[in-house]
Amino acid sequence: MNNRTYIHFLAFILVLCLPVTLQAQKKKKKKREKITVTSRIVDETGTAIPRATITLGEGMLRIASDEKGKFSLKTASEGKLLVEAGGYQSQWVELGEVTEEIVLARTLLLASAKDAVDLPLGQQISQRALTGAVSGIEGADLESYPDLSFSNALQGRIMGLQVRQSVNGLGNNSATLYVRGLARGGSDGIITIVDGIERSIDYLAAQEVESVKVLKDATSKILYGPRAANGVVLITTKRGKPNTRVLKVSAEYGASFVTRLPGYLDSYEYAGLYNEARANDGLSLFYSEQDLEGYRNSTGPNDQRYPNAGYHDYFLEEAAAFRKATVEYSGGNDKSQYALVLAYTGGNGIEKIGDKPVRDRINLRGNLDFDINDFMSVNLGASGYVETQSWPSRNNSQVMSVLSSHRPNEYPFLLTDEALRNTDADFPPMGGSFYRPNSLYADLLYGGFSESQLFYGQANLGIDFDFGDILLDGLSASVYYTTDNLQYFQNGKSETAVTYASRWSDTEEGASVRYYPLRRRVIEDNQRRQNQNYINNNGFYTTVSYENRFGAHDIKAGISHIYYNKDHDNWIQDLRFTNTVLRLNYGFNDRWYAEASLAYMGSDKMPSGNRYKLFPAVGAAWVLSEEGFMSGAGFLDFLKLKGSFGILGYDRAMDYYQYENRWNTDGSVQFNERNNTSFSRTRLQLTGNPDLDWEKSREINVGLEGLMLNNRLRFELNYFNEYRYDMLQSPSSNYSVTAGGLFPLINRGENINRGFEAEVNWSDAIGDWNYQVGGLMIFSKNKVLRTNEITYPENQDFIRNTGRPSDTMYGFVAEGLFTGQPQADNHPVQAFGPYGIGNIAYKDLNGDHVVDNMDRKAIGNSFPRTSLGVNLKLDYKRFSLFVLGTAELGADNWLNNSYYWNYGEGKYSTVVRDRYHPVSNPGGTYPALTTTNGINDFRNSTYWLQDASFFRLKNVELSYTLSASKVAKSYEFHIRGTNLFVLSENKDLDPEVINAGVDNYPVFRTVTGGVTINF
Repeated sequence: MNNRTYIHFLAFILVLCLPVTLQAQKKKKKKREKITVTSRIVDETGTAIPRATITLGEGMLRIASDEKGKFSLKTASEGKLLVEAGGYQSQWVELGEVTEEIVLARTLLLASAKDAVDLPLGQQISQRALTGAVSGIEGADLESYPDLSFSNALQGRIMGLQVRQSVNGLGNNSATLYVRGLARGGSDGIITIVDGIERSIDYLAAQEVESVKVLKDATSKILYGPRAANGVVLITTKRGKPNTRVLKVSAEYGASFVTRLPGYLDSYEYAGLYNEARANDGLSLFYSEQDLEGYRNSTGPNDQRYPNAGYHDYFLEEAAAFRKATVEYSGGNDKSQYALVLAYTGGNGIEKIGDKPVRDRINLRGNLDFDINDFMSVNLGASGYVETQSWPSRNNSQVMSVLSSHRPNEYPFLLTDEALRNTDADFPPMGGSFYRPNSLYADLLYGGFSESQLFYGQANLGIDFDFGDILLDGLSASVYYTTDNLQYFQNGKSETAVTYASRWSDTEEGASVRYYPLRRRVIEDNQRRQNQNYINNNGFYTTVSYENRFGAHDIKAGISHIYYNKDHDNWIQDLRFTNTVLRLNYGFNDRWYAEASLAYMGSDKMPSGNRYKLFPAVGAAWVLSEEGFMSGAGFLDFLKLKGSFGILGYDRAMDYYQYENRWNTDGSVQFNERNNTSFSRTRLQLTGNPDLDWEKSREINVGLEGLMLNNRLRFELNYFNEYRYDMLQSPSSNYSVTAGGLFPLINRGENINRGFEAEVNWSDAIGDWNYQVGGLMIFSKNKVLRTNEITYPENQDFIRNTGRPSDTMYGFVAEGLFTGQPQADNHPVQAFGPYGIGNIAYKDLNGDHVVDNMDRKAIGNSFPRTSLGVNLKLDYKRFSLFVLGTAELGADNWLNNSYYWNYGEGKYSTVVRDRYHPVSNPGGTYPALTTTNGINDFRNSTYWLQDASFFRLKNVELSYTLSASKVAKSYEFHIRGTNLFVLSENKDLDPEVINAGVDNYPVFRTVTGGVTINF
C-alpha cells in the first residue's frame, strides 16, 4: 500500500472517530458524577451465583461475581447493567435501581439465546435440544491470531476440525480443512459457508466474524445438500445487538520472521564433494586443486572466477512487515440493529533484491436488521473486499525454487569486465550458466513486474414473516437471497536482461576468460493482461416453520428449500444443486428430544433417472441429569446422551456428464498419395454409464455432553462411524489391458472412517485470578473396503490397498547401506539400476530373489491419526494471557524433496556431510554421492520415512487494559505471536509443511504489538 493510500485510510479512520472525540470533548463541560455500585447475585432461594457476568454501559466494562456472588464497580451514575449466568435468565438493571441483591430466575441449562446453535438455511436450535454433533467458537476468540489467511486461526480451536497449514507465497497460505479425518480417501475437503452459501473464508477478517460452527453429523449436514457430506464450516458475520453499542478502533504492527530454512554447502565444500561423486561414478575429477583453493578464498557471490553464493542470505531478509487496522461500529435497539466493520490487512515479502512483494487488503462489511411491523422484519447485508498485490517477474515459489537449486559456484551475479559494458544499456552485465541461463538476480531487478487487483462484492437480503397473530401461533416463514461477485485481474511486464556464461582458462600470459551470451534483451513498451478470473455465486433459500409448546411437549416442524449456482469463467459447466428438507423436532418434558429430517437432493451431475433422490437422518437425545436416579450426583449439573443416524448423498467428487459417451477431435491422420492429405481425427474419449447412482454416506454419531462442579467443568465426547459406498471408480482391474480404457465408470468404491473426539474446558476464579483451561482432541482412522484393485496372490498381500487406510504410504524396506562389494553381490538383485558400495539395500519381501516394485509394502501414513489443541486463558486484574498449543500425532513424511535427495548436477544440502565414503567417511549413513540420477537410492523407502508428529506453540497473546477515560471506555494494549516454536523429530524443516522453504516460502513466526480503543 503506497503512502497516499495509507493517508486516505488513516483519514477515514479519523473521520469515523472524530464525532466520538467531539462528543467526548463536549461532555467535558458537564462533569458526570461517579458512584460505586455494589451488589450480590443470587437465585430465587438466595443462594449465591458465582462467576455471573456483569456488563456495564453497552460493553464498556465486564466483570465477574466472586464465589459469594458479590461484585463492586465504580462508574458514572447513568447507564444499565446486564447480568448473565449460565442456567439463569439474563436481567437488565438501571444503575440507580441496583439493590443489595440482584435475583436471577433459574432457567434450563443450555437453552438460552446465548446457547443457540446456528445451522444452514437460517435455522437454529438450542444446545440442550441438539441431537447431532456441532461445535464452534466465537469470532472474537480468533482475533488474537495475526495472519493474512483467516483459516489458519482455526487450528486447534474447534473440536472435530483438523486444520493443516500450507505455504504458497505471500498471503496464499490458506490452510486445508478436514472434518473428522479422511472420509473418502481422496477429495476429502469440506465446504465453507459464509452467510448462507458457499464462499471462501480466507477473504474474511476475524473482526467480521460473529461465530464459526462446524457441522459434523448427518442431522446437521443434511440441511445443506449434496456437497456437505465431508463436513461443513458455517460462518455467521457480525450483526448488531439490541441495547449494546460497540465502537472500537484497533491497530497492530509487527513482523513475520523466517523460521526454518534449508541449509546448503558453500562453493568450496560443494566442489570437493562433487569431485568425490564423480570419483564414485568412475569419472575424472572436475575441479582442480587450484579451483578448490580459489573457492576456499572466494570473495563472495561476485567473485568473477570463483563465486561463492549463499543464496538464502543474499536474496532473503529475516523478517517482513505485517500490519492490520480495524474499525467496528454496531448497536441498535429492540426494533433495529446495525453493524459495520472496516478492516485493513497488509504484508510484505522477504525478498531482498528488487521490489518487495506487497499485498494489501481492505474489507468493508455492513449488516442491518429492522422490524417493519409485528408481521415482517428484514435483514440486509453487504460487503466489499479489495486486494492489491505486486511482485517482481518471479513469484514467491519461483524465487524459493531457484534458491534451493542453483549451485553456489554456478555463476557470479554481476560481471565486472569492462568489455561487456554497453554505454546505452540500462543494466550491468550479469552472469549465468549453460546449465541455468536464467539469473534470479537479473530477473528480480530487470525482469519486469506483475500486479493484480481483486474485487469482491457480496449482497444479502432476507425477509422474515411471523404469522402468529394472523394465521397460527408459532407459524413463521423466511426467504433469503444472497449473491456475490469476484473479479481478478493481473497485468504486468515481462522483460529479459542479458546474461553471459564464463569460461576461464590458464595460459602463459595468465588467466583468461571467454564470455558466451545466453539471453537477449527483451523490453516490453506497455503492460499487458497476464491473467483474469471471474466468479459469481447465487443462493436462495426459503423456510416455513411451526414452533410451539403444549404442556410438556415442544414441537418444531419446517420445510426448507435451497438453490445454489456458481458461475466460474474457467469452468465449462456451472455448479448447481438443489435441496428440499422436511424437518421435525420434538421435545418432551425438557429432557427427551428427537428429530427427523428427510432431504430431497438434486444434482445435475447425475443422469436424468437418478437426478433427484431422498435421503433421511434421525437423532435423539436424553438429558440424564433431569432424571430422579441422578439426584444423588450433586456434582453433576447437566448430562446429555445423544445419538444420530443418517444417509447422505454426495456429488462433489463427481465430474459432469459421466453418464454420456464423450467424443473429441484429437489430432489428424494422413491419406492419399504420399500421405499428403490430412483429415482430422475423432475418437471416443469417455464411455458413459447411464445407470450411475449417487455416492452415499451412512453416518452414526453417539455423544455425551455435560456440565459439572457448578458449571465449572464442561465436556463433550463423540464416537463417529462413517461408511462411504457407491463411490465412482474405474473398473479397469476387471479387464485386461488389451481392452483399452473404453469402459464406463461404476459405483463400486467403499470406505469406512471411525474415531472419537473429545473436548474438556475448566473455568474458575481465585480471588483476582480468573482462568480457563481447555483441551480438544480427535482420533480417526479409515479403511479402504473396496477399490479398483486386482487380486494379489497371498505372498503379495502386503502391497494391497484394500483393508488398509487410504493414506497409507507404500515403499521399500531399507536394510541400510552396502558397505562391501561381497555384501552387494550376495544380495537379491535390485532391479532399479546400478548399485554397490554406499548404496541402499532393500529387503526382498516376496522371496523371489529380485527386489522390484512388487516388494513395496505399507510403511507409514500421511494423515495424522490424532490432532490436539490445548489452551489457557488467564486474567489478573488488568492483565490477560492467552496461550494455544497444537499437535499432530501418528503421521509420517517422505523426505524426498530436493533438500534430502541430492544427486546429479543438483545443489548439495548440508545432509550430504553424512554421506558414506569408505575412506573419507566410513561411518556415514547418507548414500554415496553420485552425478547420475541415483535411481537405486532415491525412491520411497523406510530410509526416507520420518515421523511427522509435532507440537507447536501456535498462538500467544498478552494484553493490558487501561480503564475508562474521558475519551474512551478502555484502552487495551497487546502483544501477539504465532508459530513461536515447534518440537519434532525433524530439526531442519517444518514437520507440518515439509516443503516450506524449499519450493516456497517458509513457515513464518509472526509477532505484533497493537492497541484496541473502545469508545
